Amino acid sequence: MKTLLFLFLFSMSVFAENVVVTPEPTTELLVNPGKGWCLYYAPENYSPELLACCSLGYTRFVWGNIEPEEGNFRWDIIDKAMEKWTRTGRQFAFGICGASTHSAHFWTSPKWVFDAGAAYDTYELVNPKRPTAGIAGKKLVPIFDDPIYLEKLRAFVKAFAARYDGHPAIAFIDIRSYGNWGEGHMYPFRKHEISPEMYLEHVKIYREAFQKTQLVLPIGGKITRYTPVFEWATAHGITFRRDGICGNSDGAETLVCHGKFPAIFELYGGYDMLKKLGWWDGITDASRCGYKLTDCVETGKATYCNLSQKILDVEPELVRTLGNRLGYHFVFTRMEFPATLVPNQPFPVQTTWENRGVAFLFLPAHVTFALKDAAGNIVKTADAPASLPQKFAPDTPVTVTDTLSFGNVPAGEYTLCVGILPNENGTAFYAKKTPFLRLGVKLPEQNGWYETGKVRVK
Repeated sequence: MKTLLFLFLFSMSVFAENVVVTPEPTTELLVNPGKGWCLYYAPENYSPELLACCSLGYTRFVWGNIEPEEGNFRWDIIDKAMEKWTRTGRQFAFGICGASTHSAHFWTSPKWVFDAGAAYDTYELVNPKRPTAGIAGKKLVPIFDDPIYLEKLRAFVKAFAARYDGHPAIAFIDIRSYGNWGEGHMYPFRKHEISPEMYLEHVKIYREAFQKTQLVLPIGGKITRYTPVFEWATAHGITFRRDGICGNSDGAETLVCHGKFPAIFELYGGYDMLKKLGWWDGITDASRCGYKLTDCVETGKATYCNLSQKILDVEPELVRTLGNRLGYHFVFTRMEFPATLVPNQPFPVQTTWENRGVAFLFLPAHVTFALKDAAGNIVKTADAPASLPQKFAPDTPVTVTDTLSFGNVPAGEYTLCVGILPNENGTAFYAKKTPFLRLGVKLPEQNGWYETGKVRVK
């Protein structure tokens, strides 16, 4: 039965003492680290079916809640939110806002900052036409270039980084210190907009404090006046997220990150709203909004995008196909290796790899081969120096030949397996000796090791 299953899942032929394997690609959604669908707030809010589709948890906080008194930090608010996601085996990402029309709490930036002399304004949000504008009420509008505000912000970010920079459970941190929701714009406030030079000061505060964790600069509108800020950010290792996908953006703003950093998407609003407006289907109306999500992913080469239960319920095929297309998606279409191995003698393995995602892999990883014995135990492993997953370009097949050696292995029959493991100097969130990336191939798999074929050691 096992032999029949093996033959059914992929075709294998032996020519001149070589095994040639040509596996079929999978059609299932592969949930992998460092890419894919993300869900907001707490995992217990979601169905098991939706949770099974996502790879990342995300939350926004407000500064006033995290530092209610100067120097008194409520890191436990962040820690508890992060712990809920890490218990599910997923990383966490977040940002801390200084202003938000969705906050029911007036002091989104701490009251003590303004008691110290920082200037601020107010805005009354009345009968918002769409839920994306916020919730009704009086809102705090900091003067974001006020010197006292910047002084207090700098001290906060320094403490923030001391606590979380390099934390293995954190995939990225947003820079959300300027504008409504931290998106670099003043909608719907229509209040004082800071200069590009002062916006850059906000970005530099974060860049100086965070040296390890990936920083992300959100973009929430067509704010071309801040182009110099975005150029500086890209040159200094900061990536972008576009908040407004399928609405006022087709994702083009994040294309500059392609091949450098992971790009992040956030949908303009809920599925029902986007469908009602016609934007989900790419219908451009008088507001010149509306882009299909599939087209946005292809344009902006996104690594992450948020997901909802409604999208999964109504368009499960889209969730599956785009979930694989977001970020990287590795398969191999052909592998050839000797049917007989000699102890302590190197041998070649030729593999044709494909990245069927839209973006690169941004996690430190390497390909490793292994010998599995008849009892299912991994007895030897050998890294594949020519197979470099971080260099697998999207939609560009690459054929490489790795020279491997398993050393002195006892004679007998084994199964040659392949897996992708995290680097020793990579994120500590994943076990170093265990494959952590799923491959899109129909092959027998156990603990991340994919069986490719039988070999005999003399």
